[in-house]
Order: sequence, then structure tokens, then C-alpha cells
Amino acid sequence: MTKERISYVDLGAGIMILWMILGHAIMAAGFVGEPFRPSGITDYVPNILFFFMPWFFYKSGQFFSKRLFREELKKDWDKLIRQFLLWSAIGYVSYLISLVVYDSLTFRSIVYLPIRHFIFGGVIELNQPLWFLFTLFGVRQIANILLPYEDDKFYWLKCISIIIVAFSISFGLFCLNCRFIPEWLANGSAGLAFFSLGYCFQKYETKWCLLVPCVFGYVACCIWGFPDVGMRSNSCENAIIYLLNIPATFAGIITFNFACRLVSKYLHYLSVPLEYIGKYAMIIYVSHGIIYGSMSWILDSLNYNISYTCALWLIIGSYIVFLPLFCYLSKKIHI
Repeated sequence: MTKERISYVDLGAGIMILWMILGHAIMAAGFVGEPFRPSGITDYVPNILFFFMPWFFYKSGQFFSKRLFREELKKDWDKLIRQFLLWSAIGYVSYLISLVVYDSLTFRSIVYLPIRHFIFGGVIELNQPLWFLFTLFGVRQIANILLPYEDDKFYWLKCISIIIVAFSISFGLFCLNCRFIPEWLANGSAGLAFFSLGYCFQKYETKWCLLVPCVFGYVACCIWGFPDVGMRSNSCENAIIYLLNIPATFAGIITFNFACRLVSKYLHYLSVPLEYIGKYAMIIYVSHGIIYGSMSWILDSLNYNISYTCALWLIIGSYIVFLPLFCYLSKKIHI
């Protein structure tokens, strides 16, 4: 792994994590702000990074190496599940505090709803973004079993088969649209597909035969519209958009990674700050849900109308205060 490769990945992670937390701040402010209640970041700017969640699965697949099952399980437990458990516990405590504030402490709210939420969503109350860690953990275990070694005689046949089957499962679950099916089955299937794409195409991203059609495909999305799919909930307007999202997302990821390579190499002075943020992408990801979740119920509990703009800036301000603090503490205690 070269220095340039590390730089462009950190740059990409920095951009994506900032895009994500801004989108979550906009949505959280929309729940409590009056009179405007936007549905998401696309109310302000085109969703040019509609592929940001698949990108994280793809990136994980790029640097994946097959191991013995026990070794991979231990590695991912230490890296993913410990973070999941720690920040889920913090989120659950914050959730209990919110119940006290709203005088809503019941067996249903304390026990039943969190357990149900975890079973169907793979996440604990008040830290919704942690679904990604739970899903990625499962994806990596399955990938470690199914994906072939590079010297496998049927390498591409096996990889393409896994990708097609995984996408077929997620699409089938979308069409079925049953609310009793856990979300992690669908987003895990899609995650496995994008993870496998990263594993397969890590060495071919800069090949012109792949890059040129991907750039044209992404430009076409910019002109005619972005086929957006909510990856966590596996939700979309219709089946056609869902199917278009798969090649469009792949084209967007390849184009984005190429752009990050160029910026990292030729505009290093612009790249460095975002690369620094990208190095702390994990701690920012697992902690920012606590911030916007807590701010949402704090603002809502004030029982008076607050402007949307004010709510948004309060949440962003809390990001500015607490996220650097969490990053500093994580470095000190080696999380």
C-alpha cells in the first residue's frame, strides 16, 4: 500500500464523513425546527455523493485480505464490535436520560422497544449510525468465507456470482417490502455486494477501460438525476431506480476515488485538512449520532418553537465542540 493510496483514501473518508454528519444534522434539525422541515441534505444541494454509504463498504473491501475464520473474527470483533458495544451503551444511557426528561420510563420503553429495535435494525436507541458497524462485521465474516483468493482458478466467476447473488437478495427484499424482515438482511446483502466490488476492482480503478465509462456514467447521473437508495432501510421510489442505482453507485465510487487521487497528488494543500479528518472517520462516525440525537431531544424538550436555522447551527456547533474532543480522547485512550 503506497503513501498516495493512503492519502487518497483518507481524503475520501474525510469528505464522506463530513457529508454524512452534515446530512444527519440537517435531518435532525428538521425534526425540531420550525417552520421548515426538510427531508434531507438534497433540499439544499444536489445529492452528488448519493453513494456515500456504499463507498464505505467498497473501501473496506479494497483493503480486505482473507484470513483464517478465527483470526478475522477476532480482528473484526476488536475493531468493530467493541466500538459498537461501547457507543451503543453510551447511546442507551442517553436514551434513558431522555425518557426521564419526558417522564416516559416504562418496561416497554426501557426493555421491549430497544430490544425490538436491535433485532430489526441492528442498532441501539439514540445512536442510529451504528447500524453500519453491526452490518459491516457480518459482511466481513461472510466475505472471508465466500470470496476467493486472488490465485483462485475461478476467481472472477466466483466474485461475480457473489456480487450478483448479493444484489439479487437485496433487490428481492426491496420488492417484498415486509416490515417484519430485519433491515440488516437487506443492507447486509447490498453491503456484501459493494464490499466484493471493492475487493475485485481495487487494482483496476485507474484502468482507462473502467474509468472512462464510469466517469461518463456518473456525469449522466449529474445531468439526468441521481438514482438514490436509502441503504440502511433498503428504501427507494421504485424498482427501476433501485436497479439503476447499482451501476450508478459503482460509477460514482470509481469516479470519486479517481478525483481523490488527483486532488491528493496535485492539490495537496487542499487535501491535507480533509485527510486529517479522514484519519478519525471511525471515531467521528460512531460518536456523532450521540450528538445530533441528544441535541434533538434537548431542543424538543424545551417546549417552545425554535427556528430551523437555529436548530441546525446548534447541532453543527455541538459537532464543532464535541467531535474534536472525542477524537482527542480516543487517541489518548487508544480507541
